[in-house]
Amino acid sequence: MKYAVSIKFMWADLPLAERARRAAAHGFDRVDLWDWRGEDIEGLAAACRETGLEIACVFGHSRGALCDPTQHDAVLESLAETVAAAERLGFLQLSMFSDARGPDGTFLPGPPLTDARKRRACVDCLRECVKLVEGTPMTLTLEAINTVFVPTYFLADFGASLEICREVDHPQLRVFFDAYHQQLVGGRLLDNLVDGLPWIASVHIADVPGRGAPGTGEINFHSIRRVLEEYGYDRQVTFEVVPTGDPEEEIAACKAVFPF
Repeated sequence: MKYAVSIKFMWADLPLAERARRAAAHGFDRVDLWDWRGEDIEGLAAACRETGLEIACVFGHSRGALCDPTQHDAVLESLAETVAAAERLGFLQLSMFSDARGPDGTFLPGPPLTDARKRRACVDCLRECVKLVEGTPMTLTLEAINTVFVPTYFLADFGASLEICREVDHPQLRVFFDAYHQQLVGGRLLDNLVDGLPWIASVHIADVPGRGAPGTGEINFHSIRRVLEEYGYDRQVTFEVVPTGDPEEEIAACKAVFPF
């Protein structure tokens, strides 16, 4: 099992390189970021090389929407930039989004198409996207994002992202199972987790409400850990916790459920 922490959230007041050093000191194997553009990504990569960390996940594209056929060129162009950076800096997972993001990072409303047409557009675009990573260590990753806080987002349920992944049917396209997002929109965490296990690249951990550490909200993360152990899951667990107090206490709460 590989354990990752989102340094978008954890130690957010520190430079990226120092966040990586803190992660390494706590025994994490990997770090996740959001968009690598506009960040001190060279400093982060250097700190990761120094400490033996890997950079697990960054945004694959900052422009364009998978669900909009008129924006596929923008998706592919933006993804190609990330692939070039990943070849140099070692990113492993490139997040792909059904919807486009605006200049301020918020997701934009999608095109006025039927859900079926949006779904076909996602499949078509991802079949082109995987060609950019074939033969590399990189994996494209799809993640459902809740419509409680992002009401216009197209891929809101884990099952929807899973079915697109299965239809594209490429070993370098996988899904994230995000307990926080799924609890907000669909629940049935264990059923969905078991259903998707063969296609899951990482299980994302944060409690509801507020993206708190395990034990602060309504999700039973001990049950999630039990299922992962029962099914022999050996890939990645990612903590996407937003600290509300001392980060050391938040990490201790994560390790209380997932000791590593």
